[in-house]
Amino acid sequence: MNKTLYAQKMKCTLKDGTTVEDVKGFVINNKRVYMTKDEVVLTGDKKVKNILEAVIITHPMNLIKIQMLENE
Repeated sequence: MNKTLYAQKMKCTLKDGTTVEDVKGFVINNKRVYMTKDEVVLTGDKKVKNILEAVIITHPMNLIKIQMLENE
């Protein structure tokens, strides 16, 4: 399993309408995965709908490729 952190300190609106903070964005097995600070994967009704704020820690060219990946 390949796990790469690309964003942190994210503030996101979820599919169910709630807002969460301190989310991290990873690429795991060629999929975008968002996790809370407690390592809970945000999926299903808790899937990320909008990213309101984020600290990006990857090169901009890599970010373009990451955004094209399937979201877990």
